[in-house]
Amino acid sequence: MSTTASSATAFGTAASSTSASRTSASLQCGNTLVVFDGPRRLAWRTSLSGDYTPTALWPSPAQAAQVLEHLYSGGCLLVLLEQERISVPMYAEEADRLPPDVAARADLTSDGVVSELHLPVLDWMPPALRERGLRFLENSTGLLRESPDLLLPHLIVETPPYQPENLRFARLRTPRPFSEDRLAPVTDHLFTPDIEATPGIAAPDGTAIASDTAITPAVAAAAMCPAGTAPAAAHTWETTP
Repeated sequence: MSTTASSATAFGTAASSTSASRTSASLQCGNTLVVFDGPRRLAWRTSLSGDYTPTALWPSPAQAAQVLEHLYSGGCLLVLLEQERISVPMYAEEADRLPPDVAARADLTSDGVVSELHLPVLDWMPPALRERGLRFLENSTGLLRESPDLLLPHLIVETPPYQPENLRFARLRTPRPFSEDRLAPVTDHLFTPDIEATPGIAAPDGTAIASDTAITPAVAAAAMCPAGTAPAAAHTWETTP
C-alpha cells in the first residue's frame, strides 16, 4: 500500500468519525454560553447512501451577532480553544462539496485523496477580543510546550486580569495514556532546583499567573454550567445558519 493510500485510510477514518459525531458549536449552560472554537464549527449532513457533505460554517453573521448580544447584555461567555490552527480532515470528494461561502472563509489543502480544511481561529470575534484570545492561545501553547504533560490539567483556563470579566477563554487538552517514559520529565521538573512546581500562564502585563491545576471534571463542569434561568446543557443555537 502506498504512503498516500495509507494516509487516506487514516485520515478518512478520522474524517468520517468527525462527521458522524458532529455536535453543536455552541451550548447554553444556565447564563453561560459555551462556544467550541474548533472542528465543531463545521456542520455536516449525511445522505441516505452514507456520504458526508459539509454544509455550513459556524457562526453565520446572525449567530455571531447573537453571541455578542449575549456577552454585551451581561451574559457569560466561555470560549473553548482546541489548537492554534483548526484543521478538519476529510476526503477530497467531501471537500469538493464544500459550499462556496465556507470555502471562501477557510484554506483548503489536498493531496488529491485527503484534504484538510483550515479554519481561522476566533475569526468571528471583534478585533480586541480576538487579540486577547490569541494571546491566551499563544501563552497556553508555551505552557504545553515547557511543562511535563502529566502535571497539566485537562482544561487550562484563562485567569484574571481580563476585560470584560464575563468572557473567559480556555484550552481543551486531549488526554494522553499513561506510560512510564512520561514520568522522567515529571521527576526532572519536581526535583530540579529553581523550577516552579506549578506551571503558569503569563498575564497580559507579563507577570506569571498560576494555571488552574486543581480543576477536576466536576469542577470544570460546574464552571461551564453555573446556575441560571436556562436549563443546563440545553442546546439553543445549532451549527447551521
